[in-house]
Amino acid sequence: MIDGSTAAAGLLDALTGAIDPSASQQLQGFRRRPTESLTVPPLEHEFVERCRLALAKLVTLEDEGTIAVCSARRGEGRSTVAAAIALALSKSRADGRVLLLDLDFGRARQAELLSVAPSPGLADYLEGRERLRLVAGGPNRQLWHVPAGTHLGDRLRLYHQLSSDEMLRVFRQRFQWVVIDLPPVLGHPETTPLLHQVDWHLVVGRHRRTTLADLREVAEILGEDRPSGFLLTSDSTRIPGWIRRLL
Repeated sequence: MIDGSTAAAGLLDALTGAIDPSASQQLQGFRRRPTESLTVPPLEHEFVERCRLALAKLVTLEDEGTIAVCSARRGEGRSTVAAAIALALSKSRADGRVLLLDLDFGRARQAELLSVAPSPGLADYLEGRERLRLVAGGPNRQLWHVPAGTHLGDRLRLYHQLSSDEMLRVFRQRFQWVVIDLPPVLGHPETTPLLHQVDWHLVVGRHRRTTLADLREVAEILGEDRPSGFLLTSDSTRIPGWIRRLL
C-alpha cells in the first residue's frame, strides 16, 4: 500500500506523465501503452441520449466536476449508465478530457464495456504492485479510463486511502470531468466518504426491481449537500416527479 503522506503527490505525477507524453521520460509513477486504446462502448444511441438528458438536469455544458454514478443494489444498470454518461460528456466538448474511473473493486465491468484489459488498474497501483495505467480513446481521444484492477489485499483499505488522501481531488486536477462507477450504496458503507467528496450524484434504478424503500435509504445516505438525480432503466415511461423529489 502506498504511504498516505505521499500518495496524492505520487498520483498527480502519475497522471501528468500518462496524459502528457513529453513528461514520460521524467516521471516514473505510471504505466503507458502507446498502442493501447479503448473502444467506444456498444451502446444504443437512444440509451446514450436518455442518459445525456438525465445528466442535463444536473449539469450544464459549462460545468466541470466529479459525478458519482451509483445504485442501491446490483443489477440495476449502473455501470452501463456510467459508461454512457462518460461517453456523452466526451462528445459535448472538444477541449475537455473525461475520466471514467471504475471503483467497483469487487465486480468491475468498465474494462469489459470498453474492450480493454481489466488489469493492471487502480487497485494494483494503490497496493504498490504496478504503475498507474490509463487508456484513452473515444471521440478525439478525450475519453480516458482507469480500470479497477485486481486487489490482493483488503479492498476496504483501498476505499479508505482514496477518501482519506482526497484522491478524487487529484484526478480532477487533470480531467475536466471525472465519472465514477461505484459499487452499490446499500451494503457498502466504506464508499460513503467518497460519495460526500463528489459534486453530483446520479442514482440508477431499474424498472420493477428497485424498491421505494431502497431509494429512501439511498437518499438518506447521500444527504442533501450535493445535487442528486435519478435515472430509471428498462422502462420508457417518464420518471414520476415524486421519485425525483426523494433524491
